[in-house]
Amino acid sequence: MEQGGTAALISELTSSSMEQLTGATLAIVDFWAPWCGPCKRLAPVFEEVAREATEKYGDRVKFFKVNVDNEGAFAQRHGIMSIPTLIAFAAGKPVDKRPGGTKADLMRWIDKIALDLGLA
Repeated sequence: MEQGGTAALISELTSSSMEQLTGATLAIVDFWAPWCGPCKRLAPVFEEVAREATEKYGDRVKFFKVNVDNEGAFAQRHGIMSIPTLIAFAAGKPVDKRPGGTKADLMRWIDKIALDLGLA
């Protein structure tokens, strides 16, 4: 993943770094694969959402990507049946799941979860 800029706001999550989920008040995880066309179309939207949400909520929200080809067991454990799928985690526990969407859809989704968690 490229360093600096918006992509630096999104970390790759692997089986050896899953503890990062428990360290975040709110973690938004994008389950994707390099061969997935819809995942490729969501990538720049996810980067924009990461930038905007980080500006709004600071370090209380973190963004991650999970390559389902490399982390199949983790994806299966969270019921990933199609990609791209986004899961919101609060203190390491899944609280909501959705397919991709537009920037506006994803920001509304994150804002609602942040409000429910008392972050807004």
